[in-house]
Amino acid sequence: MEIQTADLLFVPNQHHDMDEAIAASTGNYVHVAIAMDSTHVIHASPRYGVVIQTLTVFLEESNHVDVYRPKVENSDGVVARARRFENRPYNFSFYKDDPGVYCSQLVADAFKGVIDFDEEIMQFGDGEHQISDFWSAYYLKLGVDVPLNQLGTNPNKMATSEHLKLIGKL
Repeated sequence: MEIQTADLLFVPNQHHDMDEAIAASTGNYVHVAIAMDSTHVIHASPRYGVVIQTLTVFLEESNHVDVYRPKVENSDGVVARARRFENRPYNFSFYKDDPGVYCSQLVADAFKGVIDFDEEIMQFGDGEHQISDFWSAYYLKLGVDVPLNQLGTNPNKMATSEHLKLIGKL
């Protein structure tokens, strides 16, 4: 399978602590990146902030990815909008007014006006509690409140968009 410009690469739960917490709150996909072309991706990660990487390096850090093709006409415009965020820090708080960017926030901004990914109330529970122990400790360490009742995006919800088509796994 050949990756095309603006394809979205969704990463399922890799079974790290944060991945487990995200999956428990929102679903199996815990990260998403945008293909810039067939050899490079841009994404926002806690480790790097917003970074351009080779597809090879990205795949080495992700056991596998599911590739979704967006139904868009101007894929170069999507990538150009994503590149405006290069070198921005990661948005660890997930608040909209944070100066950083989280992965699905980057995707939503890059596709704005082309595919409008729906925002929804962010979830931080684990099926038993509205705020899981992980997220309680995480936000305590950050020194900010858990952003309950705040709108945001997440990779799992994005993958359900009618404007995306699953084309395979890498």
